[in-house]
Amino acid sequence: MRQRSTPSPFNKKNKMTSVEMKPLTLAAGTDDDVDSIDMEMEIIRRRQILKRKTSDLLDFDINVDIFPYYKRRQERKKKIMRLITAVATAILLILIASFTMFHSKSHSGPKKQPKTPKHSDAKVPEHPSFGIMRSMFLETHQAHIHVYKHKKTSAEFMAYIPNDVAQDKVFGISFRTKPTSSNGVAHILEHSVLSGSEKYKAKDPFVLLMKGSLNTYLNAMTYNDRTVYPVASRNRKDFFNLMSVYLDAVFAPRCITDEGRWVLKQEGWRYDTDADDNLEIKGVVYSEMKGVFSDPISFLNRNTDKFLYNNTYYYDSGGEPSEIPTLTQEEFVEFYNRHYHPTNSQSFVSGTAQDVMEAMHELDSYMSKYKYDLDIKKNSEIPFSIKYFDEPQSHTLQYPVKEVDDSKGQHIFQITWLLNDEHLPQSASLAFYILDYLLVGTASAPLYKRLSESGLGTEVTGNGLATGLLQYSFAMGLRGIKKSDVGKVENEIISILEDVANNGFSQDEIDAAINSIEFDLREVHTGSSPMGISIFTTALTKWNYDLLPESAIMYDEALEEVKESVKQMGSRFFQKRIRDYLLTNNHRVHITLEPSDKLEAEMIQAEKEKNAQYQKSLTKNELDEIKNQAAALKKLQDTPDSPSIVKSIPSLTIADLDRTGVEYDIEELKNVFGSQVTLTENVVDGNAGIFYIDIGIDISSLAYYNMELIPFVEEMLNEGDTKNMKRADIDNSIGKATGGIGISFELIPLYDKNVEDYRATNANKMKSVIFFRAKCTSNKTKETLDLIKELAKNSLPVDQKKAIEILERKIESFKSRVSSSGHSFASTRIHSRYDTITYLTEKLYGIEQLHSLESMLEKADKDWNSFRKRLEKVIASFSHMNPSTMVINVSGDLETITNSMDAVENFIHSLGRSESEVKDFFKMEHPWITKAKQAMKQITPHDEVISISSQVSYVGKGGTIFGPNEKISGTNCAPLEFLKKGYLWETVRAKNGAYGVMASLDKTDGFLGMVSYRDPQFMKTVEAYNGAGDYLNEQISKLSKDEIKTSIIGCINNLDGSALAPREAGWLSFLRHINGSTASRRQKWRDQILTTKKSDFHSFVKRLNEWKDKATLGSVASQSTIDDASNASLSNMNIIEL
Repeated sequence: MRQRSTPSPFNKKNKMTSVEMKPLTLAAGTDDDVDSIDMEMEIIRRRQILKRKTSDLLDFDINVDIFPYYKRRQERKKKIMRLITAVATAILLILIASFTMFHSKSHSGPKKQPKTPKHSDAKVPEHPSFGIMRSMFLETHQAHIHVYKHKKTSAEFMAYIPNDVAQDKVFGISFRTKPTSSNGVAHILEHSVLSGSEKYKAKDPFVLLMKGSLNTYLNAMTYNDRTVYPVASRNRKDFFNLMSVYLDAVFAPRCITDEGRWVLKQEGWRYDTDADDNLEIKGVVYSEMKGVFSDPISFLNRNTDKFLYNNTYYYDSGGEPSEIPTLTQEEFVEFYNRHYHPTNSQSFVSGTAQDVMEAMHELDSYMSKYKYDLDIKKNSEIPFSIKYFDEPQSHTLQYPVKEVDDSKGQHIFQITWLLNDEHLPQSASLAFYILDYLLVGTASAPLYKRLSESGLGTEVTGNGLATGLLQYSFAMGLRGIKKSDVGKVENEIISILEDVANNGFSQDEIDAAINSIEFDLREVHTGSSPMGISIFTTALTKWNYDLLPESAIMYDEALEEVKESVKQMGSRFFQKRIRDYLLTNNHRVHITLEPSDKLEAEMIQAEKEKNAQYQKSLTKNELDEIKNQAAALKKLQDTPDSPSIVKSIPSLTIADLDRTGVEYDIEELKNVFGSQVTLTENVVDGNAGIFYIDIGIDISSLAYYNMELIPFVEEMLNEGDTKNMKRADIDNSIGKATGGIGISFELIPLYDKNVEDYRATNANKMKSVIFFRAKCTSNKTKETLDLIKELAKNSLPVDQKKAIEILERKIESFKSRVSSSGHSFASTRIHSRYDTITYLTEKLYGIEQLHSLESMLEKADKDWNSFRKRLEKVIASFSHMNPSTMVINVSGDLETITNSMDAVENFIHSLGRSESEVKDFFKMEHPWITKAKQAMKQITPHDEVISISSQVSYVGKGGTIFGPNEKISGTNCAPLEFLKKGYLWETVRAKNGAYGVMASLDKTDGFLGMVSYRDPQFMKTVEAYNGAGDYLNEQISKLSKDEIKTSIIGCINNLDGSALAPREAGWLSFLRHINGSTASRRQKWRDQILTTKKSDFHSFVKRLNEWKDKATLGSVASQSTIDDASNASLSNMNIIEL
């Protein structure tokens, strides 16, 4: 997977989190509920873990009596006071600890091993082949860091040992890779080394390993200047299995041997012939990068690198599609030999001291075979690109659209500055982060706000500061620009910066920016990825350039230095940086993308002509050789590995699996503090001192007709004023008092607590809740709750101009996401034909929402008063803050929750009481469900394709495989897992060249969906889906116990996932609780998986064959691909034009 530099982690407008300074959140996004079977799709799969788990609900403890609860609160407060006043008395400390253990049994949280005591003098793990360089204890992380050097090769190794031993065990190795062309060799090599090795000779040990693994992270990433191989697991045996396979892959890969020449052809590129005997180019990375370059913003950014840099960043490490076919086997091997050496590596382990010692032993077993090589280290160094432009450089490029219509504004313009051409001290990095937050970090930040409200375009691009590489950049622009306005955008960006440089920032703005960044730095574990992965990738942002890896996560002194400078200079500190690094910095690139409705056809035709011209130049023998090589590759792909080779891949056994899943206790208190509010409490470890609060308000009173407005209102609440505060004041107050306040809407399916099995039911019970989700320190709880109350009770509709701006931006962003995440839209679209709640989800967040947004834009423009009244009705559905229909969920460590509860109690009492009727949607049908059912009666499931401009497709097929109210057993999981990581992977991905393929079974309604990702072979993928049943039927007679076992392990892995960050743990626990399901149902599903037999595969085959004939297609593809499919056999597809 190709990674680029990332936006600032502190920019609240950015949806990605940077690898710089704090843990990387790889899981941002809203993909559909489907599993990945592709290494490069692992991030997409992880995005679904939390969503899937919300239908697998947990046990909970309920206490509806407020008085015992209040007494417990008082006891907690007394305990804290005793701890403070009697800290010197050892006996009393022991008594308090004993009391705490007794008192906290009802707050046990996840099943965890005992924690290591908090101290900084733990013994340093030692190994005779490694010398210790530095050791330290990070108080914020509650972790020890030890940095070693391998004595023989000088390879550096970093150990991260957190006190919380329940965290995932993580291993990673990185090589500095320095491309000298855009043929994608670094990226293709990243794919290829995992296709067999000296010790693990299978065609794809990665997939075999994945089948029998409990991995919580399994990936490989190619950055502009490094290639990273990280893995993680919570199971110790599994962790070292993963480490063993990865080490053998990077140090002894098959792909660089004569026997492994086929790997480059499969993973990189190869010539093949189509049905008409015409030459065509195939390859996994080739297809991936055609998809990447189909996205206009990605295309813009990659071309920006060419113009901005004169060092290695000039080249695209991922590979340009036009240059990938120039890569030869000899160049491929030579690049490996120049970079994959211990001296040129950085290794990392997060785990216990014992894990670290064993990992050093494993590393040494490979590294000791090498000698120190100074030349490899020196030759891979990344030089700075010197800032040398005398004046800004301007370039105009074309990008493909279906139809050119300048009235819609189709031009894109962006300015990108190169900020540094020497190493930056940590304080300078932090200063850039703060400046980025001040300029574009919030809706009211001047550069973002004024540019987005300029009326010159529809959506801000660029994301501001980009970090993570040797050199930082800053980019800002607009898309959706009319041709005549391109020059105005350029002038507007510079004009805004000049105004800010002259007038500066208020103290409130500066305080908010600094507090927000400091909060994010101190919140060590966030997101759904293992914490160690974040630490490793963050360390590499310094380590890759021979700087101290720990410096990337140690910020206290640097932050104090910045604070002191700001204290002395005030706003002038940042104004000077705007002038020095932006306004007077001529080393910047101005790029304009102009639309072309001919370019896509020209690109396709040019590729065909180039291949045809090459084919004409070949002799018959040469063409026959190409065909023979293609046939040999197909034969190799079709030939299964021998049983002995398969058995050589380390795997777990059923005995290695936990028979029960991780459960979280949750305490529910109805009528808390004598009010009408329901409060749930999750005591979770980690991120000590941070209080997480989620306030949910039922909005079922909102008319179905106005439901479509909810996504717009969510965004409006983040940008509009309230009755008492202007937007800038709101943003500053949020920045100063909190770590952020998010607003989200949830359709929460409800399940019958008395039903012990999953059944195929068209979901007709649900809650509709808008959540205000915040995080803060306990001493800021009151201010945080006051802000939530102000936003919920007093928000106002934005004015007409702002509404049109938001709508145009959302439409532009929506269309872009359809092109880049078509698999998600295709899957949801198909599923919505069969399930009521998914139908509503499609209306809110799928293609139907795009149509609604376009309709809203017209109404906002032509009938603003009517549109405004509809917005007021949406606001009225939650602004009442009716305590009887409200739920409050709090999470944090016990001390933090205790210290925050006075403010929570006062907030609850401030809501007063309500006489409104409380609706029990477990017993009654939600009014939106009733309307949706009526609408769905008019829908007949049919084949459908969404037409976009792209060189690749997203091909989906789905339908139900269980009848109404039929029991769905966990024994259906293993057969599907067997198909996903076998047949579908090998056919759609390896043979046909798609970047990924996914399949999932929804155990709540019996829907089975399959979808591909960046797929060049539309019809072949459809054929693969239809052939799944026949393939499985053929394999059953040969099915071994080991194959069933590995499929079972894969299913359990999908259930368990990684150790969650505190916020995610509390939120997951809460959603599972209010869903109404039980831990016993989850356990029954798990037990069924563990008892899967061969006969269950037979049963699944029958369902698959029935599914093949009644399931329908839902895809995203280019018009040329649609035409080809229609000419083949899919002439009745309904085509949706975006």
